[in-house]
Amino acid sequence: MKQKLSILLSIIFLMPIFAMSDGDSIGIGSDSKAKLPQKDYPLTIQPEQVDSNRIVADRLGYNTGMTKDELQKFKEDYNKLDKTMFPGTHTTMLYDAKIDLNKYEELKKLGVDLINSGGFTESKDYLENSLYGEIVVVGKTIGKEKVNGADTFRIEIFEVLKGEEILKFKLGKVPKFFNYFDPFNQEPVMDMKGLYFFDFAQDINKDTRCWVQQIPASTLLCLEDNSIVYEKNFKSLNYALYFINNATTNEKMIKSEKWRNKIHDLYESVKMNESWDVAISSVRQILEINNAENFYKKTWRKK
Repeated sequence: MKQKLSILLSIIFLMPIFAMSDGDSIGIGSDSKAKLPQKDYPLTIQPEQVDSNRIVADRLGYNTGMTKDELQKFKEDYNKLDKTMFPGTHTTMLYDAKIDLNKYEELKKLGVDLINSGGFTESKDYLENSLYGEIVVVGKTIGKEKVNGADTFRIEIFEVLKGEEILKFKLGKVPKFFNYFDPFNQEPVMDMKGLYFFDFAQDINKDTRCWVQQIPASTLLCLEDNSIVYEKNFKSLNYALYFINNATTNEKMIKSEKWRNKIHDLYESVKMNESWDVAISSVRQILEINNAENFYKKTWRKK
C-alpha cells in the first residue's frame, strides 16, 4: 500500500521517452546532470526542539503545544489509528506529512485516496503532492544560481499555499525569491507560472543551505490558454501540438496514418483536462480540509 519514502538523492528517476518507429524519438528532460553541492549537506531528520517550558517544536518548527511525554502519546494514538485504517502499515509517512486521518472520506472525494497514495515520489499527482509536500508555492523559475556550492534555480514566489510558517521559522520571513535544487532536471521551464512542491524543508538553513529540494517531476505549469501540464511533459505536449496544428501541411501527417496515430497517442498521454483555476481550487480545498497547521490540536481515536 504505502511505501517508505526514500531520501531524495537515492531515487532513480527515469524520465519518459516516447519512441517513434519511423526513426524519430523525443527525450523528455535533459541528459545534463546537476552539480551536487561541494559541501556535505546530509538529508538527516532534524531533532525536535524543546523550549524552556518543556514544550516541543517539531523538526519543521511547528509548535506542538505538548511536552515530550504528551507528544509521544499523541504519536501513539495516531499510529494506532493509522494501522487500524491501513493494516500492514510499517512507516510513519502519513504522520510525518501531518495528514488528518479523520478526513479520509473528504480527501477521497477530492481525488486523494490515502489507501492508494504514498507510492514512488515521481508517480504522485499534484493533488497528492499538495498533501505530502512540505512547502507548496505558486511562482515561476527565473534563472540559475549557485548557492552554497549547489547549482540551484531561482524562483519568484507569487503565493505560498502551504509552508509559510516553515519559511518564517527557517529564514525569519517569507521571501519573495527563493532557490530550489533538482538533481534530476537541469532544464526547468523558465518564466512560466507554475505550482511547485518542495520537500526536505527541515534542512533549510539561511546561513549554510539557503535552498530547498523539489519533489521530482511534480511541477505543474499554467499554459497561455489557462490549461495545465506537468513540466516533465511540456516538451512532449509542444511536440505533439506542432504536428496537430500543422496536420494539413506537414508531409508526415498527410502521408502516414501510423504517424498521425502516434502523435494522437502522445498528445492524449500528456494533455490534462483540468484548467489552472480548477487545479488551484482543488489544491486549496485539500489543504483547507487537511489543515496541517493545526495538526497537533487534533485527536486520534478509532471510530
